[in-house]
Amino acid sequence: MNTTTLDTLRATTPDRPARDPISERIRDAFVYVTEGAKVAEAIDAVRRSRVPAGQAACVFVIDAQGHYKGFARLSVLLRADAESTVNAYIDGADLAAPHDMEQEAAARRLQLKDVPLLAVVNARSVMIGVLTFDDAMDILEQETTDDIMFKAGVGDVFNTDDHIRSERLTQGPIWYTVRVRILFLMVTLAGGLIVGGLIDSFEDVLGAVIALAIFIPLVMDMGGNVGTQSSTIFARGFALGHVTMQDFWRKSFAREAAVGLVMAVGIALVAGTVAYFWQGLPNDIPQLGVVVGVALFTSVFTAACLGFLMPYVMVKMGIDHAPGADPFITTIKDFTGLLVYFLMASWLIGVDFDSEDTAMLQDAPAPVVAFLTEGAD
Repeated sequence: MNTTTLDTLRATTPDRPARDPISERIRDAFVYVTEGAKVAEAIDAVRRSRVPAGQAACVFVIDAQGHYKGFARLSVLLRADAESTVNAYIDGADLAAPHDMEQEAAARRLQLKDVPLLAVVNARSVMIGVLTFDDAMDILEQETTDDIMFKAGVGDVFNTDDHIRSERLTQGPIWYTVRVRILFLMVTLAGGLIVGGLIDSFEDVLGAVIALAIFIPLVMDMGGNVGTQSSTIFARGFALGHVTMQDFWRKSFAREAAVGLVMAVGIALVAGTVAYFWQGLPNDIPQLGVVVGVALFTSVFTAACLGFLMPYVMVKMGIDHAPGADPFITTIKDFTGLLVYFLMASWLIGVDFDSEDTAMLQDAPAPVVAFLTEGAD
């Protein structure tokens, strides 16, 4: 009978860094038969096997040299003619993972193909073990957890292969926690200073129309929330294989841009209307509603696009996108949104700012001059 069952129950240590090759995570207990074996022989091999039930869900098929040829699901074999050969029921001939494939990539392959076991082969295509569905989910869960911790600013960017444990962050040395978190805060600090410089350059506009200052936090915070949402969706989708580099522009980015466009229009209309009735009409500056609306549209749409674009660029460059994307997204969308905000204000409201004479409003309409005069009183 051309059947063989490998019953070694040893498995490798589960606590491996996620970027290790899949050969470090495989289980070498699986059931296999050689090509040409009958269905009855394959079922009998399962009965004689001592492997765990979850690792007997598939019967793998190899040739005389041990090369992987595919697998047959046990549920299919139980319904098949006992005298037919397993060759007629072989599936997944192209699913085997090479032994040096990263664990996360192998786990995604198993998840997307919806198979209970994934064969792992060596450089000569000889089957050496299997990746179980449970182990694959553990790998993806660990990767997703690491991404979330990085995004929260508590990932170790100095050693990305080392899993960050909450015990070290909450009970470990204080300087370790400071070192892990301070880099992200410094990037954010630099971005804040850049945006602060932008606001300083439009000091004359703010001095002319004080009401503009009321909506600065709105423009900044709304874009920040949208950018965080988008980058989080990218990180989770990328970790689970729903966002791929192959169809990023055609599917993932195009869809997020459409979502961002719809959200930007809705938020701009609502905020612009509120700004018009709240500060525009009472201060005789009806253009303020348009200024706020256009600025928010720009900020929200830019943040949504950057939330997918920045992580994509960092992945293509071989940089970990989780810790680095959000600070850059925040800085870019804040700068862009506020630049549009102040430029629209100086154009629509008619403030002519001059660095040598901040009080000059030569081209300002009467409502603005009256508003500035009342503010001075």
